[in-house]
Amino acid sequence: MREPHAYRRYVMVFVALAATVLLPVVALNYLLGLRSLGGADVVQQASRWQQATHGVTYAPPLSANRPFKSARLFDRLPEINAVVFGSSTMMGVTQAMFPDGIAIYNFSQTGNELPMALGEAEYLQEKHAAQLKLAVVPLDWALGFIYHAPAAPGQITVAPPEADAPAQRTKVSVADQLQDALSLPRVKNLFGIIGQIARAPAPAGAFRAMFLQDAGEDYRCADGLPARDFDTIFRGSCTGFRYDGSATFANLDPVAPRRVDALIASAVVPSSKYAVDLIKSDGLPNPLLLERLAQLAGKLRQAGGRLLLILPPLLPGMERAFLDAPQTAVQLARTKQQLAQWARETNVQIIDAGQSERYGCTAPEFVDEHHALPACYARIFERFWKAGGNSTKLAAGLYAPD
Repeated sequence: MREPHAYRRYVMVFVALAATVLLPVVALNYLLGLRSLGGADVVQQASRWQQATHGVTYAPPLSANRPFKSARLFDRLPEINAVVFGSSTMMGVTQAMFPDGIAIYNFSQTGNELPMALGEAEYLQEKHAAQLKLAVVPLDWALGFIYHAPAAPGQITVAPPEADAPAQRTKVSVADQLQDALSLPRVKNLFGIIGQIARAPAPAGAFRAMFLQDAGEDYRCADGLPARDFDTIFRGSCTGFRYDGSATFANLDPVAPRRVDALIASAVVPSSKYAVDLIKSDGLPNPLLLERLAQLAGKLRQAGGRLLLILPPLLPGMERAFLDAPQTAVQLARTKQQLAQWARETNVQIIDAGQSERYGCTAPEFVDEHHALPACYARIFERFWKAGGNSTKLAAGLYAPD
């Protein structure tokens, strides 16, 4: 029978070996975690870099991009006369899709629902009425945004990050950060990074850039644009936002045509995130949202500007499936009828892009059911402008190609 001190020695050796392995992992992942939280300083660094280079970048975290987008909007404000609002469904809209004389900034942000986007548009119209000549606002029925109750007017303030930097700093306890550092996804990511460093031509420089510098080195995207990564995730992939505010979607894969039927089948069931709000609202857009949109359109018109609304494109065949399904057909048809009637009464044009296949969009021009890539949006806007969207030739109401 072994003496107790032998077991203690065994435990001590095991603990020492575990610490030898785990401490570097915790330390390195802790450094990466701190970098991924972002903050006002890195937002300003990323914004200044993009303003100087017109390249591709973002400030971490990628999923909370309001501070970075706000900084970029106010940097770009002197040179633009149009703003694209909304959620990530609008991030595929680029400057190249607009006629001469319209200079845009795509201010769309992850999870930015219509009530919030409408408040932002109201605020900018009030503060920059002489400059804002075009406001592009999405009406997402598939995400339920047009059915949600809006906040009271005047509650949304759009400001550069310096004005509210404390509110933008993510507060995470040290214990939570250490727990995150030991999580399986973080550990896997760390070993992937170590592998990249080991294969780099200059491993010491690669280590310094990843763990010690505020940002990586400048590099070139496939289209020739400069890029710089201010986060440790998606390094070297050109993931982020372009100078016009549009997203590259470089971290996501296009939808494979073989997956389309399965994606649509799961989307159209009554319990899906795409059907719940449609069914619950009985297809009736929130009247308060429509009232405020009408007021915004009137104010823009009085100042020599214009409101352009769009039903964002969905995966080809998806909206058609909703219009054919017995549990959603009546509700979605009612939504379209209500919007068309409202648009005619308020003299507002709405691009109805829900059936993206009518514009020639294909499955690989989406990354999921409701996020269209620039190639699809380019088809949509090209058809719209050619149909007279930039003049009085096109009647108010829902526009969609025949």
